[in-house]
Amino acid sequence: MNKNITIKPQETVVGRAAELDLLFSSKVFLPIILFFWASGFFSLIIFFLALSIFEFDPPVLGLAQILLVLFLGYLGIRSFFLGKVKYPRIETLDGTNKELQAGGEENIFSIFSFHLAKATLVLFKQNEPEKVTTKDLALALLSTKDMNFILTRLGIGIKSLVDSLSAYQGQADIKGVLERAIGIALAETHHQIEVGDVFISICQTDPFFKKMLLDLKIDIDDLANLVYWRTKIVRKNILNKSFFNPQKFRFTGGIGKDWTFGYATNLKRFSSDITDAIKSYGLGIEIIGHDEETAQIEEALLRQNGGNVVVVGDAGIGKRTTVLGFARNVMEGRTNPALAFKHIVQLDVDSIVAGANSAGETTKRLTLALNEAVSAGNIILFIENIQNLLSTGEAGKVNASEVLLSYLDSPNINIIGTCTTGDFNQFIAPNSALTQRFTRVTVKEPLPKEMIRIITDAVPAIEGRTGSIISYEAMKAAIEAADKFILNIPNPEKSINLLDGATAHAASARGRTIITRKDIFDYVSQKYDVPSFEVGEDEKQKLLHLDAELHKQVIGQDEAVKAITAAMQRARSGVIDSKKPIGSFLFLGPTGVGKTETAKALAKAYFGDESKMIRFDMSEYQNREDIYRFIGSNIKGENIQGTLTTQVREHPFSLLLFDEIEKAYRDILDLFLQILDEGILTDGMGRKVSFSNSIIIATSNAGANLIRQSIQGGEAYDITKKKLLDYLQSENIYRPEFLNRFTSVIAFSPLSLEQINQIAGLMAEKIKKTILTNKGVNLSFEPQALTVLAKQGFDPQMGARPMARVMQEKVENLLAQKILSGELKQGSSFTITNQMVL
Repeated sequence: MNKNITIKPQETVVGRAAELDLLFSSKVFLPIILFFWASGFFSLIIFFLALSIFEFDPPVLGLAQILLVLFLGYLGIRSFFLGKVKYPRIETLDGTNKELQAGGEENIFSIFSFHLAKATLVLFKQNEPEKVTTKDLALALLSTKDMNFILTRLGIGIKSLVDSLSAYQGQADIKGVLERAIGIALAETHHQIEVGDVFISICQTDPFFKKMLLDLKIDIDDLANLVYWRTKIVRKNILNKSFFNPQKFRFTGGIGKDWTFGYATNLKRFSSDITDAIKSYGLGIEIIGHDEETAQIEEALLRQNGGNVVVVGDAGIGKRTTVLGFARNVMEGRTNPALAFKHIVQLDVDSIVAGANSAGETTKRLTLALNEAVSAGNIILFIENIQNLLSTGEAGKVNASEVLLSYLDSPNINIIGTCTTGDFNQFIAPNSALTQRFTRVTVKEPLPKEMIRIITDAVPAIEGRTGSIISYEAMKAAIEAADKFILNIPNPEKSINLLDGATAHAASARGRTIITRKDIFDYVSQKYDVPSFEVGEDEKQKLLHLDAELHKQVIGQDEAVKAITAAMQRARSGVIDSKKPIGSFLFLGPTGVGKTETAKALAKAYFGDESKMIRFDMSEYQNREDIYRFIGSNIKGENIQGTLTTQVREHPFSLLLFDEIEKAYRDILDLFLQILDEGILTDGMGRKVSFSNSIIIATSNAGANLIRQSIQGGEAYDITKKKLLDYLQSENIYRPEFLNRFTSVIAFSPLSLEQINQIAGLMAEKIKKTILTNKGVNLSFEPQALTVLAKQGFDPQMGARPMARVMQEKVENLLAQKILSGELKQGSSFTITNQMVL
């Protein structure tokens, strides 16, 4: 505990302000405040009526004057209280911290925010700091709006938290908690210690609150994000309520504001002040991240020659926001002095093109606007989608590259443009004159830790539109889901759009509601046809009994079924990388041993339907040009949809079966390296396709003879599998990196006569169900008949395929003849006997 820390509310400005606020908000002062407001309204009504139609006696007017004076006096005192007392100037946080580090004594209450001071005033006035526990401090904080906001977003009920604290004693190191809170506040660039800073400090040091966060799966970073959000809201409210705050007048300008860059009628006609765009974001515009990009913009604009910038990035990644962030820095004087008096104006290309009768008139308008900007000498011209000025003249676009080039070397104008990566490569990169005069600044996606703070800016608008409250866990889930399922749109747009859609979906179903993590999952499952992130009870049961379900269709192959079950359980329990496919398997073995049947069984057991299996015959992809048919292409402007990528994009939650994969062209096999390792493939049109919700099974007959010989020789499964993998690599059938990408490589054993007998039983059951459903005939088999059929269909070299032909020839043909002859009718019964199948 720092002995240099004192906590004396009565000796601080903020302490006295909090005491006054508590006094004025008490029940004693409420009637007085109501009296002043009523007096003001009464006097104003009298004066209004006296000026219009009524005549009042002098005593009445005199009383009205007295009441009006009282009301105006009350407003003056109230304004003083709000401006100087309730939000007083407080000692700087950094100065207090340095003083403490140097060993000086500091009354730490002086750097409390007003809300924190008001919440803890009574606690610290009535108790010595040494007698105050973390429990006492936490209970005091729970009375604040800040904590109500934070706990509501975390899904914690204040009453339940208070109840759980009732049996807890708390810890006594309050000075240590508050000293730690100073560091937290400084890290978050707060002006004072906020309520949330103290709560974070308590959660970092007190065992009870540590466990509470652990149980709720909340970490300190999550708590810090919520404190940041709440502090930002409070700052905006204070700024809006403080009428004389200079920041409120920063954007208003003055007389002749439109002439700050000269009398430029054409420029004004075809442009807009970027200041207005910043104002539309509100007084508290926050540009989170993009610090590196704004610094690069500033550096490029300071160049003597070619001081122009093109900001490049995918749609929705924040190109315009980055430019606004730079503009905000210029306006607040946080750039190099050479840029301090620059005026940032956005050129509206659409308005230049609109109404122009010819390309010549469009070029003339552009030239006039640029000339006026150059004459002003202090203009930074912002051109959004600058490729529209550099195109080949399609509708709504202008081929004005030559016009623009003549201005790019001028020291009297700077130009900032934005465009997508594709447009940059198409219109700017091939033109060396443009690349020499433009500095490319690439906008990157925000970091994960930045995304949650970015998304909080969008939440109020979504909540206001839907009437819902979005929990913090829902925001995190939206970012997580967008990152996993939306690959062709960058953050932050995709996360905000997903959260917006999920909130609207939940609100339309339930009305005003609290949006939870489950609402995000439900929306994603419905929109993208994928399973929930978290394994539900039904899926848990499927996974726990997956081996039994597979064995209902797969006879034998115990090692294969065991490997598949284990891999699926690992994937869906979350113990492996979630971006990879759910499971990927290479089935090796002779023909007819059940490789394809196992894939069907897995599709039925896990997805609930065999139709969820999408089969690709890889013998159809044996040539180089087949790659384009497989993943699509955009050669010569022709969009060819890929068979694989289209299916996965339309059916992301499915089983993909690649039959006889060894027959595919070698470059196609290389595609699987990326699919199996990263769960993503880029198609021929440059779009990313996710395989993270697919099960991938490849089958191959390669090494079938080796498997057959090893099993017949009585070798153990593990030895057989090792020999098989060595053989496949030594014969250059599959490369090691290809084999190693699969979750499991499984060797299927040849079928025995006993297993063929069981397969015959499965086939018989299938025929029985089909004929009962289609014709209403009850069919049965004598046990001896199935034994005879199994012997006829047994072929160690061909597996179960001969068995299927035998069932077709001996049973299905017989039934067809009897149905056509009328011998078997609706409701009749028939038994396949031993004699019938001999």
